[in-house]
Amino acid sequence: MNLSTLIGVLVGFVVLATAIYLQVEESQLSALVFWSRNSLLIVLGGVIAATFISYPLRDVLSVLKGLRLAITRDELPVINYIHEIEALSGEALRRGSSRLKGAADEVGNYFLEDGLRMVIDRYSAEDIREIMADQINHTYQREMGEAKIFRTMAKLSPAFGVVGTLIGLIIMMKGLDPEDTAKMMSTLGSGMATALLTTFYGILLSNLIFLPIALKVEKRIEERVILMNIIMEGTLLILEKTPPTLVQDRLKVFLPPRKWASIKQRGEAK
Repeated sequence: MNLSTLIGVLVGFVVLATAIYLQVEESQLSALVFWSRNSLLIVLGGVIAATFISYPLRDVLSVLKGLRLAITRDELPVINYIHEIEALSGEALRRGSSRLKGAADEVGNYFLEDGLRMVIDRYSAEDIREIMADQINHTYQREMGEAKIFRTMAKLSPAFGVVGTLIGLIIMMKGLDPEDTAKMMSTLGSGMATALLTTFYGILLSNLIFLPIALKVEKRIEERVILMNIIMEGTLLILEKTPPTLVQDRLKVFLPPRKWASIKQRGEAK
């Protein structure tokens, strides 16, 4: 799990748990008043069922992979790719594009490998740009669909919280018995607890779990699109046998200025 995700999860749950603990201590109640298995089942069960109804099975399952990557991986090593493209451009400048075949088999990135293959096969710059731009667009559309699933789950959670609230109110109203005051008060308390807790769980899951995950996945997609654009432009620079220093200056514009110094430092270290 990367650092920002770890900090967010810990701070979110620690602050929430502390607030609940302090509140129940003041009220001389047990923290278990915030636990309801039935309420959680209503919200989670409803969200999962509605998600599978709304999307094909393969799309829902692919979301798990995207979630794992978004949570566990740090930022993409964009600077490393810029330096790798610099080296490849220098190699093409010194020895010719045909000598890049060995490097194409070792780059470890299918998009860069595909770009180098087109350079070796002497595709025109227009064809390379068109093909790679289409790949970027299709990748963006496909992966944004995964983020959309999490956004859908974020919207569904409060809705099923309301469903649970209605269930609790129905139970409460059906259990009202003026002739048995003790039973009426017990039913009233149980029904109201279910009603409020399902709303609580729905809002909590939406804003602390599903929506942040959607934003995390979208951020990851944006980073990947930037990297793919760098690779596309780098491939065209390799095709033109551009000097490595010019490659660095042309590609660093894709990054925030604060990272420009680190690109230069790594280049000087080499």
